[in-house]
Parts: sequence; C-alpha cells; structure tokens
Amino acid sequence: MSAFLGLGATIRYEATLALRQRVLWLSLLPLTALIMVLGGFPHGRNRSGEMAAIGDTALLINFLGSLGIAIALADRLAGQRRPGLRELFGATPAGGGIRSLGVLLGPWLVASIPSALVLSAMGAWLTITTGEPELSVAAAVGLLTIVAPGSLLLTVLANVASLLLPSTVVRVLLLPFWYWATVLTPLIPLPTVARTVLSPLGDYQAAQWLDVTLARQDGGWLHPAPGFLHGVAALGITLATTALAFLVGHLLLAENR
Repeated sequence: MSAFLGLGATIRYEATLALRQRVLWLSLLPLTALIMVLGGFPHGRNRSGEMAAIGDTALLINFLGSLGIAIALADRLAGQRRPGLRELFGATPAGGGIRSLGVLLGPWLVASIPSALVLSAMGAWLTITTGEPELSVAAAVGLLTIVAPGSLLLTVLANVASLLLPSTVVRVLLLPFWYWATVLTPLIPLPTVARTVLSPLGDYQAAQWLDVTLARQDGGWLHPAPGFLHGVAALGITLATTALAFLVGHLLLAENR
C-alpha cells in the first residue's frame, strides 16, 4: 500500500511541476495544431468511413504527438542525477523504482492531454453528427491501444538513452529512430520493424479495432493478416518493450546512486 501511495504522490508532484512549465506547452500546443490540420480535424482524412478516420488520426497522433512528447520529456530520468537530489530523494518514502516511475508518468500524463483531447473531441463530434455512439468508444480505444502505448514507449526509450548520451543528442536522434520504427517505406532498403507486428505505431490495433486497412499483409509472421490475436500481440509487444526499457533505465540509475 505504501508503494502505491508513494507512486501516487510522486506522480502528482511531477505532474504539477510539468503543468507549470511554459516551455512544455509552447512546444506541444503548436504540434497539436499541426496534427489537427494534417488529420483533417474533426472529420478526419480517411473517407472510407468514420471509424477508419478515427483510426488514421490515432496513428497520426502516435507518430507526431509521441515524438513531440518524447523530445520534451527526454531528460526526466537523467535529471535525478543532479547534485543534491540523491539526498533529497532519500528522505522520501518512495523507493528508487517507484520514484523513477512517477518521475516519468507524471509529466507524461500531463503532456498527453492535448493529443487525448483532440482524439476524444473528434470521436464526440462524429458521434453527434452521425448518431453513432460507438465512434466515441472508438476514440477511447485508439487512445488506449495506439496513442498511449506508443507515446509511453518512446518517452521511456528517450529517457533511458539520455542516461547514456547527452539529452540534446538523444533529441536529435529520436526523429530518425521513430521514423525507422514506424513508417519507413520499402523504397528505402533498410531492415525495419515498420508495418510489422513489432512496430509501435499501432497498425495492427488500428486494423483490428478501427477498420484501418493495413499497407502490407503478405501472410508472413511479421506481416500477418489483421486479426484479434495479432492486434493483441502487437499491443503486448509494445507494452513489454516499454517495461523492459524502464527496467534498464532503473538499473542504470541504481548504479549511479
């Protein structure tokens, strides 16, 4: 119970600090506006159906919005190495792992608000204009299975990388890495996890639950036809990778305490 209380307190404290950071909003709000323009808000850019429009918007938010959040929050774990903070943290009831988790989750939850509002508002608008309440549910599904997992994964990876490299370098490298992992096309002859069940973009979740057509499905184990098991597998791989990356970051921090 004390661990949950410590985690909750850390999340609230870090979220409050993030809410007051003007730089965070100055970087994320213009990006959110760009997503709305590119995504054809509130109708969406996919004309095959409202459900698919929500799915396409969720994928767009995951690609652009997750990148912006990770760049903005890339130095949260590395910030715990600042002089004097180790003694300050030692006086708190939360353990090292709980504290690191709260340091990441608090700002990430705050930074995710604009993207969540865009997709939720789109679902609500389409529900009102079409009279189909399942579209609001679809927006929630997009947030929980596509946007949130991808965003959290990239944020955790950025923070772990910042424990090994300067945060400025990590921020520069995030764009080519995320492009490689999510939307790299066959025109560029490089091995990539993009358009496979290993990709954190959420293609298979969007295909299974939001009527989005996959760009590639040749029947191979990396490119299977969309289905419930493949959608769950893709989501599970993203979540498992996030947990593994966080564990690595926690161990790196523990070595320096």
